[in-house]
Amino acid sequence: MDKHAKKQLKRQAKALKRSLKRSLKEAGKAARKHQLEPVALDKKRLKSMTDQLVAQALELPPAQARVISLRPMNQDPMAFARRPFKKSPCKRCPALQGGLCACAIKKQKRAA
Repeated sequence: MDKHAKKQLKRQAKALKRSLKRSLKEAGKAARKHQLEPVALDKKRLKSMTDQLVAQALELPPAQARVISLRPMNQDPMAFARRPFKKSPCKRCPALQGGLCACAIKKQKRAA
């Protein structure tokens, strides 16, 4: 299991713990309202319940990511000229200021 999966599992465990705690509190309020025996919010019991639920979640096989289709991103047709064409660019290369490199455009026109 990689770091990302472990981190996500910890978050899920915390959220589960919070929701269990909240539901136990609500059950206790309902029990008091109807004059029933209240449910004790025992930390050990709460921890054991969350540990059981997390263990059940770990037993399930993780969903395998599958590639359904690949499609190219919508790229700018002049994206090749957004960075300087040469290894050591011209001093006033427009690509250095966020423009289009003139050398790259010339090379593209010659190749076409």
